[in-house]
Amino acid sequence: METLEQQIEKKIKHEVASLNRSDLFREPLVGFSAAADPRYDELKQIIGAWHQHPKELLPDAKSVISYFVPFTKEVIKAPKNEKMATPLWGEAYLVINEGFDHINGILCTFLQEQGYSAQMIPATHTFDPKDMKSLWSHRSAAAIAHLGVFGANRLLITEKGSGGRFCTVLTSAPLEPSEATLSNPCLYLKDGSCGACFKACPINALQADHFDAFGCQARTKRNESFLHDKAVLSGADVCGKCIAACPVAYIK
Repeated sequence: METLEQQIEKKIKHEVASLNRSDLFREPLVGFSAAADPRYDELKQIIGAWHQHPKELLPDAKSVISYFVPFTKEVIKAPKNEKMATPLWGEAYLVINEGFDHINGILCTFLQEQGYSAQMIPATHTFDPKDMKSLWSHRSAAAIAHLGVFGANRLLITEKGSGGRFCTVLTSAPLEPSEATLSNPCLYLKDGSCGACFKACPINALQADHFDAFGCQARTKRNESFLHDKAVLSGADVCGKCIAACPVAYIK
């Protein structure tokens, strides 16, 4: 008989496959962490007091479900090919945002049918643009679930790379936390031999010891206007250049 963890993982993988966009996405990775993990308390010091604890979002939360939908090699390489935003990257961003809403709804319904409470967290724009303070970090939750490790570009590197998107569902179900399996493959953090992500940022918003969140956001909004004016996409405030430049953005 399948465990609840196995059922959840199967549902996530099935729903991603059901998007029928193998041109954009690969099979997802799924991990679990305990809502009582002390690292969630530490995020209030690392990120800021405004970052919500799982129990602030779902009072009876016992577990956090994290999952990563990796992009295909073609999507990950695309930002290298144009000076401004890349339509392919923007399309992947928009499609998976809509997909996350659907998948999270399926998960919450399933968990509620099993007698547990569940709460989805929006896939994106969980921050206030006035101060760039986000109430939740999907990547940090995924790191606590041992789905990956942070690289110099502040992105989480999984066994399938860092090119892709993360999302989170909270639940009162007592799920077994995932175990650590990865070492950090970031060459810059290892020996300083890379730094390609810093060089790739078109506005120098990303540096080893500093990240200009406001500058990055302004650039993505400019890209959104660029794609809209080209009548290609609407609502894709994206960039992706610091990811595309990374030698471990795509891991087969």
